[in-house]
Parts: sequence; structure tokens; C-alpha cells
Amino acid sequence: MNRSRKGAESGQATLELALGLPILALLLAGLVEVGLVVGDQARLWHAAREAARIAVVDPDSSDVQAAAERGGLKPLQVEISPAAAERRQGDPLTVNLTYEPAARVPVFGTLLQRVALSAEATMRIEQP
Repeated sequence: MNRSRKGAESGQATLELALGLPILALLLAGLVEVGLVVGDQARLWHAAREAARIAVVDPDSSDVQAAAERGGLKPLQVEISPAAAERRQGDPLTVNLTYEPAARVPVFGTLLQRVALSAEATMRIEQP
């Protein structure tokens, strides 16, 4: 190989790294944001089960809201059906939670900020 050709290719690896690194950083940021949203969804499912456990024994909706928010996701929209006046022992009770995660990763967070996560749990009413 002659010397002039080797000198022309000496910065090729640096240029490829400079061009590829931002793409790699964007992919990594996307993976982190998706992982955080998946973690929030798992926490939301757990919060829905906890809220349903409280709702089947306690007709007070503020206790159900507090049980759901103990999972660390705030603010949550909580829907309980049937209403407290319509509950009968042995019937199913459903708690539906909705949560809109905040953006955490600058680029991808704003894209996923519009996503509304939801979870539902149904249990049998223990107390009339």
C-alpha cells in the first residue's frame, strides 16, 4: 500500500464514529424511555390490584384512591364500578386506573408523553 492512500484513510474511523454515535445515542434513549413506560405499566397493574383489594371491603373511594397511589404513580384517574350504593356481596367489582406518564428522556419522552396507560382489576365483593 502506498503512503498517500494510507494518509487519506487515516480519519475514516473517527468520521464513522462521529456519524454513528448520535444514532446510537438516540436508539439508547428510545430503549430507556420504552423501558420506563413498561415499568410504569407494571406498576399500574399492581396499583389496580391493590385498589381492587381495598374496594371490595371498603366502600370509601378516597381509600381506594390512596391505595392506588401508594404504588408511586400520581396523578391517577380511578373508576370503580359498580357504585358504592349498588354493591352486593359476591358480585364482581372492577377498578380501572388511567395514568399519563411524564416525559423523562428529552427526545422520545415528548413522543411517548401522549400515551395514556390503563389497567383494570376485577375482584368479588366481600362486604355489602
